[in-house]
Amino acid sequence: VLMDSMPASEILKRAVNFIKIESPRFAKTKGVTTGNKAECIAKFKIKPKELNPKPDYTGFITMHVSIECKDNRYRYVISKLTHTSASGKASGGDINNVVPACGSMVMPDLIWKRIKGDAFKNANMVVSELKEAMMKSVETGGDEW
Repeated sequence: VLMDSMPASEILKRAVNFIKIESPRFAKTKGVTTGNKAECIAKFKIKPKELNPKPDYTGFITMHVSIECKDNRYRYVISKLTHTSASGKASGGDINNVVPACGSMVMPDLIWKRIKGDAFKNANMVVSELKEAMMKSVETGGDEW
């Protein structure tokens, strides 16, 4: 994504600010900045919408968010999307798996597809918040006169 005539340091400040600011929709943990890169883990709660589902897959969807900064541009990568159930019995694991980690006998195909859909919807939510945060300048909070 291009930013008009902006140094990498300013773009990196905006990326770090995105990681630090709390989101009402998801949690961000393990924020790290190295060189021209800012990274964190985005974590969403997930629970079945139906009453007494066959597998209780209540738990979390996590994803790794990486933002690389250069002069006038930045690039984000969302990877390592995983589903982990709170009980540990119905964890789907990597979203790219055809069969969930717990097995298709524990988690039917339809439910696994629904979890995958939620994961991608949540990834899009992270992207929209990231793009919004990258457009705002970071307040330095000094006495500028």
